[in-house]
Amino acid sequence: MKVLKKSELRRAYLNRREAMGEEEVFLYSERIKRGVKSLPDFKGAKKILFYCPIKNEPDLTSLIWESISLGKEALLPKVDGDRLRIYKVEHSNQLKPGSFCILEPEDGTQVEPEEVDVALVPGIVFDTKGYRIGFGKGFYDRLLKRVKGVKVGVAYSFQVLEEIPVDSWDEPVDLLITETYILKGGKKYEY
Repeated sequence: MKVLKKSELRRAYLNRREAMGEEEVFLYSERIKRGVKSLPDFKGAKKILFYCPIKNEPDLTSLIWESISLGKEALLPKVDGDRLRIYKVEHSNQLKPGSFCILEPEDGTQVEPEEVDVALVPGIVFDTKGYRIGFGKGFYDRLLKRVKGVKVGVAYSFQVLEEIPVDSWDEPVDLLITETYILKGGKKYEY
C-alpha cells in the first residue's frame, strides 16, 4: 500500500472538507462543541485557546463567547512573522481579518503559551496518535511545544486516519474530538 505524502493528504482532505455543505458543517460543529464542553479539562480551564475557523473547519466560535460569560479567558492566536502569539479576547470588535484572511485579535492582552489550560487545535488530517497535518507552515507545531495545558485536536471523523507521515518537529495533541467520538490514549469514547 502506497503511503501518501503530507502534501497529498493535505490536498485530498482539504478538498473533502471544503466539499461539505453548510448544514453538515453546522450539525457536526454543534456535536463537536458538545464533546468539548463535556471534557473535565475544559470545564475546569481558566484560559482556553480557540481558533477562528476557515475552509469548513469545525466552528466553535459560540464557545468563545460562552466561555467569556462563564468567567473564563478566551484566547485566540495571531500570526506574527513565523509564529503565533496569543491574545485575550473580550469582544468581537477586537477581531479583524489578519494573515491568510483568518479573523485575529487586532489588540488585547498578550498571553504566554505556557499559561494556556486547554488549547483547541484545528487540522486537516489527524492520526490516532494525535499527530496532525495543518496547512504546512508549522505555526501550531511551534506554539504547541510551549503549551503546558491539554492540547485538544478538533476534526471531523473522516479526517482521522490510523497513521500519517510524521516529522521530528511535529507536536501531537493529547486527545481528539470529532462529531461522534473522543479519542484519548488510543481509545475511542463514543458519545
